[in-house]
Amino acid sequence: MLGLYQRLLGFMLMIFLLIQLPALSHAEPPTNQPSDWWGIVVRDPAYEWNTNPSAYPNAVNQAFINRMFDEIVAMGGRWVRFEFHGEWNGSSYGSFNLAQADYFVSAAHSRGLKVLALLGSDILRGPQAGMQHFDGGTVSGSIPTSNPDRELNPCPAAPIGCGVNAYQKAWLERAISIADYYRGRIDAYEIFNEPNFYFALIGDTNGQQDEMNPYYLAQTITKLYRILRDASRNDQTPLIIGGLHPLTSNESGRTDRGYLQALYQAAPFSNWANSHNGKYPIDGVAYHPYPAEMRRLVDDNDFLPLVGPRLDSLVATMRMFDQTSKLWLTEIGTRGDPTNANDLQRQAAFMRQFVATIYSRPDIANWFWFKYEDFPGEAWGVVHINYDGSGAYDLNGAVSLYKPSFYAYRDLVHNFRQRVWIPQVLNNIN
Repeated sequence: MLGLYQRLLGFMLMIFLLIQLPALSHAEPPTNQPSDWWGIVVRDPAYEWNTNPSAYPNAVNQAFINRMFDEIVAMGGRWVRFEFHGEWNGSSYGSFNLAQADYFVSAAHSRGLKVLALLGSDILRGPQAGMQHFDGGTVSGSIPTSNPDRELNPCPAAPIGCGVNAYQKAWLERAISIADYYRGRIDAYEIFNEPNFYFALIGDTNGQQDEMNPYYLAQTITKLYRILRDASRNDQTPLIIGGLHPLTSNESGRTDRGYLQALYQAAPFSNWANSHNGKYPIDGVAYHPYPAEMRRLVDDNDFLPLVGPRLDSLVATMRMFDQTSKLWLTEIGTRGDPTNANDLQRQAAFMRQFVATIYSRPDIANWFWFKYEDFPGEAWGVVHINYDGSGAYDLNGAVSLYKPSFYAYRDLVHNFRQRVWIPQVLNNIN
């Protein structure tokens, strides 16, 4: 009889807890994200320029672009992210083919896809375009009161103006020319990529430097923002400050949060905000929550419980200064070996767990899986496209393998629901 009462009491307790679920944080109703919350990093159109000369001479390979975008639409993606690239031509900063993304952008928009374009260091290509020239030899975090060896004298003409070095001037001129050419066609720009732990800079300096000086980065972005927003252009395309990397800088010892704080505190940013009602010269902060120093010891998937707390700390840092910007997660991914069935399933599980972690967060504007296709030597894609020994893909972009992550992405877009965790009443009665 006693056992019956105990079971009845346990059942009544379970009913009581279920009734109370709406008041529990884990039982909040799902927050439906906007349809354009879903993004993916794609193959850059510059890499498909003149790859199919018999069909598209001196132009982008439209067949590849069309197939790629059709697959992304089938997945349910709404944003695509790509990078602009310059070309080596023997000059200090190389040349630039403005038309490289013409067809890419029109093909994306015709399918309802939005376009995020990365304006990184690669828009300059030449002997003076190495990232060590951005800081100009200054110690990261140290802003000298006078540095005639760095700053151009006389000052560059308007609209760029004083305070920049030759690299910044060349970069700004090229970025402005791109923005002018694509005005009204690019939906947002990401400005630089992983500036707080920049692998190209590590290579250019034999490991002596790894971060772009946050003062000069803030200065460069502020100038670009001012120039594009000026009434003479009135270009309102959102500018997103480049995707911060989770690793701590060996050069300065700054964490990703420390670097973000240094950006906001830099005089170009703070002075702009002080004269514009607290609005900083950016429209969002990009972040790449890869399993780097956040990771545990087993595999990439084990780091996922640490993502939420890291995002919390980043948002808290951002909110110390900026009350309106959101995080753009412009890269996140893990490899999925196309020859290993278990690894392919792990990649898909990683994606599902990551989306479950971030889905209900109001501080995230969107996210981008890295990436659409595997590329030579790497298997980050949701699809595999055959390529030859030189790295040239199938001309039509034909997919040879749809990975489980492709279907996971599609399923998440169309069927994702917040899990409601129902408390379990343990029956420990014999």
